[in-house]
Order: sequence, then structure tokens, then C-alpha cells
Amino acid sequence: MYGTHDLPFHYETDGFSLDFEHESGRYLYRRELNGSRKEHLLLSSGGRVIVNPVEPLNLPKSICHALLVEFDPLSIEPGARSTVYLTFPVEIGVFVAGRGNLEVLDIFSWNAPKYTLYGASDGGTIARYWKSPTYAAPPDLDPLREGLLALTISNTTRDWVELSRVVLESIGMKIYYDDALVSMQARMRLVSTMVAETSFRDRPFEEGQKKALELYLGRVLAGVERSRFLMDQGL
Repeated sequence: MYGTHDLPFHYETDGFSLDFEHESGRYLYRRELNGSRKEHLLLSSGGRVIVNPVEPLNLPKSICHALLVEFDPLSIEPGARSTVYLTFPVEIGVFVAGRGNLEVLDIFSWNAPKYTLYGASDGGTIARYWKSPTYAAPPDLDPLREGLLALTISNTTRDWVELSRVVLESIGMKIYYDDALVSMQARMRLVSTMVAETSFRDRPFEEGQKKALELYLGRVLAGVERSRFLMDQGL
């Protein structure tokens, strides 16, 4: 389903269908997922549709700019660097392209969104919450439901550090995809036993993956750089 398609377009799998139907010089968009339904009329003579994963922070509406992934507690030795594999929730964007412009038509997901507060109630960060297993090697995932997060952890301290979560900033998210895998790669630099800085790597996990359109990149205020997240409220 992912990729660029000419109109009309139809895709269907168990419990889900997405359709652009041509009717009298216009297109009717229909999407059904687990009993929910959306319709939208396009007054267009043609064009293309782009379907790709987007930053998982848009549903039910955009209320935060961070993703918190919780995982089983682990400890990393002083001076060590190691990569673990986690999952993240996939949200899917449907874009229509015509006359050189892109429009977001729909965003949907198989995953019900949950949110949490990272930090204190009077100054913390609202974040999309996701619980993930911790894998030593990349797991097999359904690319319509879950993405692979390759997290490289660097312990710059002289102490063992225990951690059980990572918080990631939406502006820096770089999602790549193909028909078999949705992926992100991130870094977590431990600067003390209680503080870390996180950021993303802008490259595909596997050769041949395409870079997804970035919704949050267009929401950055001019002159504001917020691609990193400082985890100073615990690990």
C-alpha cells in the first residue's frame, strides 16, 4: 500500500479498505478501518496519491511534540555503546498531489493512541506513550501497525546507568519505509545517571527504503531548532 499511486486507486486487506473512486469528473475518497469510516470528495481531474507512515503524534489530534517509548529496564556499563531494537506505533498519512501541491487528506492508525506526562505536572512534557519489548536483533513486524526503532545508547559516564524509557522529539523524526518495514534510527547519549540527550539519524535502516514525508518539519517556527530532546526528568 505504501508509495505513490495514480488515481483511481484501491487497496484492501482484512478489516481495512482505501479507495479513490472516479465519479463524474471528481474523485470520492473512502477509507474503512475496523468499523470506522471516512469519506471525502475531491474536485479534481486527476493526480496522484501518496500513502506513507507519518510521525505517530497526530491522533486523535496533534496535542504534543514528543514520543515516549517505555521498555523493560536495562543497564549499560561505563563508557559502553550498544544498540537495542524497539517498536513504535505507526500512523499512516494519505496525501493527494495535484498541480505541484500536496494536501494531507487523512491520517489513521491501527493503534489506539495513549498519552503520558514526562516530568513534573507543572512543567513536564506531554508525550505519546508506547510500550515496547526490547530486542537484541530486529524483529519481524507488521509495517502497517508497528515500526522498528533502532536505538543506539552511548554511556559517556563513569557509572553503570539503568534506563527504561526514551523520549524523542517530533521535529527530528526521520521515518523510512518499504513494503516490508517502517523504521527510525535514534541516538541516546547518557550524560549522567539521570540525564540523557536524544536525537535521530537521517538514514534508512535497510537499503532501498524511501524517506517518508515529514508533517512536523513544516510546523517548525523560523529560527527555532528543536530536533533534540533533553531527558532531564529521569531515565
